[in-house]
Amino acid sequence: MKKKYVYLFLILSFIFFIVPRNVHATTLQDYIDKVNKYKKEVEDANDAIAKTDAEIAAIKAEINTLQNEIQEMQKEAERKQKEIEEYNEKIKEKSLETKELFQYLQIANGENAYLEYAFGAHDITDMIYRMSLVEQLTEYNDKMISELEQMIKANKKRTEELLENQKQMEAKKVLLGEKINSLEGQKGSLQAGSLSSSKQLKNYQDTVKMYEDLGCKPSDTIGVTCAVNQSVPTVGWYRPLTNGRISSYVGYRDFWAAGSNFHQGLDMTSPTGRGTPIYPIAPGTVGLVTRDIYGANMVLIYHVGPDGKKYSSLYLHMDWVSGSLYKGRVIDQNTVIGGMGDTGWAYGVHLHLEVADCRLYDPTDSNCSTWSKYSNYIKKRYNQGFHGAQTLLNLPYSWSSR
Repeated sequence: MKKKYVYLFLILSFIFFIVPRNVHATTLQDYIDKVNKYKKEVEDANDAIAKTDAEIAAIKAEINTLQNEIQEMQKEAERKQKEIEEYNEKIKEKSLETKELFQYLQIANGENAYLEYAFGAHDITDMIYRMSLVEQLTEYNDKMISELEQMIKANKKRTEELLENQKQMEAKKVLLGEKINSLEGQKGSLQAGSLSSSKQLKNYQDTVKMYEDLGCKPSDTIGVTCAVNQSVPTVGWYRPLTNGRISSYVGYRDFWAAGSNFHQGLDMTSPTGRGTPIYPIAPGTVGLVTRDIYGANMVLIYHVGPDGKKYSSLYLHMDWVSGSLYKGRVIDQNTVIGGMGDTGWAYGVHLHLEVADCRLYDPTDSNCSTWSKYSNYIKKRYNQGFHGAQTLLNLPYSWSSR
C-alpha cells in the first residue's frame, strides 16, 4: 500500500513539473494596481511636461531679450558706423589742415624752412618771437599728427568691437536655438510617453470597471472566483508577444507548401525563440484547446470587440499549452496561454496567429461554423480589406513591447 502512494506521488510530481502553467493568477487587484501605476506615469509625465514648458518659456524669454539686444546692437552699429564716417571726414580735414600748415611753414623750398624763418628776424626781439612761433607751430603740428593717429586707432577699435559683438550675438542665437530645439524634442518624447500611458490607463480603467460590473472584488481571481464563463468585452487589442517580428503576412502567395496560394494568418517570431510566452490579443473566453489535423498545438479564444462585434483568435504551433486553460475559462490579455514552438506542419519556431470577425466552430455563426466556412470567410474578408491581426493590432515589422 505504501508503495502505491509512492508511485502516485511520483506521477503527480512528474505532471507538476512537465505541465506548463501560469505562475500567477490574475486578480482584480492586479488590474487596480496597473491603473494606479499608469496614473502615476501620466502624472509624472505631465509634471515633466509642465517643467519643460517652463524651461521653454524661460528660453523664449531669453531669446526675446537677445532679440532686443540684437536690435540695440544694430542701432549701436549704426551709431558706430556714423561715428566712423564722421571720423573719416575729420581725418580728411586733419590731413588737409596738416598739409596746409606744412605748405605755410615752408616759406622757402629748402628743407630748413623753419630755420630760415627764425634767422630772418631783423633784431633779437623779432628772432625770439619767430623762434617761439616756430616752436608753437611745430608742437601744433605734432599734436595734429598725434590726433590723426588716435582717430585712426579709434576707428579700427570701433570696427573690431562691432564685428566681435555681431559674432557673439550670432553664437548666442545658435546656442539658444539648439537649446530650445532640444527642449522641444524632450517635450515631444514626454507627450508621446504620456499619451501611451494615458491609453494604457484608459484600457485598465475600462478593464477594472468591466470586471466590477461582473461582480468581481479586488481579491477575486479573474475567471476562477468571478467572471467565470462570461462573454468578456474587449477594451483594447494587444500584441501576442512582448518581443517579436513579422515573418509572414496574411494574403495571397505565388507558392505555398500546403498547396494553397492564400495564407490565412500572420506568422511571427521572437529573438527569445522556443518557449517564448504567448498571450491573448485581448480579454476573452477560451473556445478550444486541441491539436489540429497536422498535430499543431492550437488554442482558440473568443472575443467581444469594443463595438460589440464577435471575434475569434487562433494560436498555432505552440511548443506547449498552459495547463490552466479549459474551454469556457475567461482570461485576460496578460494570461500566458502557451509557448512558441513548431508543432504540426511548421518550418521553424514561430507563432501562427489568425484573427477573424466571426466565431469559429460556433453553430450559431453561419459564416464560421465549420473550418471550411471559416477559411472561405477569412479570404472573403481579406478581399474586402479586413486583414485579421494586421487590421486590429498595431503591428510594425518588429517590436519590443505589447
